[in-house]
Amino acid sequence: MRVNKGAKPLGFLLRNPHFGTLLVVNLVSSLVGAGVGIALSVHLYQLTGSPIWTALLAATPTVAGVAFGHLAGTVTDRWGAPLRIMRFALFLRVLVLMALFAVADSPLGLICAVFAQAAVQQLYTPAEQVLVADYVTAEDLAEANGLNSFASNATRLVGPALGGFTMGWVGFRWTVIGVTTLMLLCTLLSLLLRGSGRKTPPAGDTAEQGTEGAGDRYLAIVRRSRRVRGLILLQILDAIREAPLSSLFPVLMLGVIGATSGQMGLVNSLFAVSALIAGPMIGTVVRRLGYRLPVLLGAAISHGAIVVLAIWPSLPLAYIVFVVSGLPFTISWVGGQTWLLLSTPLSLRGRIVGTTGAIYAGVSLVAMLASGVLAQWFGPRWVIGVGAFIALIGLLAIAALLDDRQQQHSTSQPAQVTSAT
Repeated sequence: MRVNKGAKPLGFLLRNPHFGTLLVVNLVSSLVGAGVGIALSVHLYQLTGSPIWTALLAATPTVAGVAFGHLAGTVTDRWGAPLRIMRFALFLRVLVLMALFAVADSPLGLICAVFAQAAVQQLYTPAEQVLVADYVTAEDLAEANGLNSFASNATRLVGPALGGFTMGWVGFRWTVIGVTTLMLLCTLLSLLLRGSGRKTPPAGDTAEQGTEGAGDRYLAIVRRSRRVRGLILLQILDAIREAPLSSLFPVLMLGVIGATSGQMGLVNSLFAVSALIAGPMIGTVVRRLGYRLPVLLGAAISHGAIVVLAIWPSLPLAYIVFVVSGLPFTISWVGGQTWLLLSTPLSLRGRIVGTTGAIYAGVSLVAMLASGVLAQWFGPRWVIGVGAFIALIGLLAIAALLDDRQQQHSTSQPAQVTSAT
């Protein structure tokens, strides 16, 4: 099996300079998002003293995802200029951050600003994903997405702490000035990017069935490809697992396990540390094992670990579960996202990313609301455990859908890209 010579991150970035610039743009953009998110939640709670407003703030991005995910992906495909769309989204984020000054003392205004920021992010995400696939070859796409994941998890570790520290040191308005300046620099940096000539073609069975007419529609490609259905179902099941865990995590840690707020924060950080390690590994894992095994096994380990924690909740086990599950989950998630892009025609990639993201957000929103109600009757640990168990059992159906032995392929792509095993 052929192995890329530039497998190390530095060599990879040198071979793909446009992707390297895009990676820095994503890193700064994610850092701003994480920093302003914690600053907004602290400021809103200090302003209102109400948990209800804080919960509304947390749910707002999900609502924006449901409302605009599909539309944003469609815009990316039909306009056919992901770089211009990404630049436009970055500029809109600068304007939204500046608007925070005008609504700093209005809880409703802050919620509206968060909604606008999340709506713009829906526009940014499919354009950015398509652009990554344009800047690298098919065999390099998994490694590129892995490095993107590394940057995202790095900001998850640094961003909230930086935002909280800055918020406590200089206050909300100066924090907004800082993040707005960073976002403006990020926008200017994006001007260095250029068109790519689409290095990553479609792969697998969907590429062979045409991209004209009905084949460009989201539902048509979902009906046509078992693999695409399986990868979308994988994300839906992850939402069923993740939504109860996210909404009830403080209740599980503080109310059931009896942890302190500091211990709860450490548990959450351990997941990011493990996920951070996974980023640079993804390209190598996919080249050696293909996509199917890492995607399924990583999901099984991460879902199963949450089931175990729900059955035997304790602080030591929480530490173990979160540090262990971060790595396999990240490999599974990034591998699945990469495989989905490679299994989709060029003209449909933005719509696949945007619409699937909207479906994920919709399932998450419903599952979060249901989890709060069900937890009152059955307790948080069982709601979390059942959600993870459903996701775990659902992998049997996904394994069948992703079994390429049931599909006929005729493709010129390298075996390590299109093969599932």
